[in-house]
Amino acid sequence: MDSRVASRSGRRRTGGRRVALLALAAWTLTLSACGGGNGSGSSGGEPAAKADLPGIKEFGLTEEQFNEHVEKTQALIAKCMTEAGFEYIPVDVRTVEAAQARVRADPGYTRRTYKEKWGLAVTTRFDNPVRDVGLGPNLKIWKGLPRAGQEAYSRTLWGDDPKADFVFTLDEEDFSSTGGCTRKAVGQVFTPEQLKGTYVNPKDVLVDSDPRIVAARRAWSSCMRSHGYEYKEDQDEIIEEYGERLDELLDGDDPTGLTGQRAAALRKLQQEEIAVSLADLDCQIKHTDEIYRQVEIEVYGQPVSG
Repeated sequence: MDSRVASRSGRRRTGGRRVALLALAAWTLTLSACGGGNGSGSSGGEPAAKADLPGIKEFGLTEEQFNEHVEKTQALIAKCMTEAGFEYIPVDVRTVEAAQARVRADPGYTRRTYKEKWGLAVTTRFDNPVRDVGLGPNLKIWKGLPRAGQEAYSRTLWGDDPKADFVFTLDEEDFSSTGGCTRKAVGQVFTPEQLKGTYVNPKDVLVDSDPRIVAARRAWSSCMRSHGYEYKEDQDEIIEEYGERLDELLDGDDPTGLTGQRAAALRKLQQEEIAVSLADLDCQIKHTDEIYRQVEIEVYGQPVSG
């Protein structure tokens, strides 16, 4: 993830954030009752002890918990795929993290040059580097199958949505669209709450509830209006809007096969996405990046937004 304003909580739905705020309130009360930390530096007290804070990885996991969750999930995916008659080698944590680094980013591109070429990669990219890197040695296995075998492998591994691979849904903290062996595996490793599309990472809510962050997000929204865009919350709104517009344009068709007016409409949509992504970047740099960095350092001792 490239932005502070679009930190992992920024990719969550607003309704989910309200649920998580209630959970955070209960978590804070529990800390107080147990003699835990005094809250973040933004409240004027000492930062909570690190042991009392949510982990900085996805789903509020610690590094150790993250590694365990990835390893268990990969082992279960392999077991499920084997039972279905396919070869699948469990992917190691390092490869999963390398794939995560490809979410709306690419080697050799800066934050700005990536957006100048692909925007937010919603309507502009139809390859899938996150999935391909995240498959590790299984990419070769999958690509080595005949066409019908590839389709069966894909359906068995991901279900009806081949875009809902493990790494991308893990990074988005949203397993709601997963299927096949991926869904079966994450369902045995992650909690029922974490499987819902409304889940919000408590680490993100803890940071986003700081008054300075709230003010910075309002400033981001005002900045976007100055560029001619009406967005209230964060980058997530942009991603959802362009995803919906793309789906409406394609109506299930292959985007690479469009011709005539539909192809022209796709090019126009891509240009609009790139333009809004650059406005978003400008507003992040001006209003949210440094504020997120300050608050995260106060709470965790280091910047933690991905």
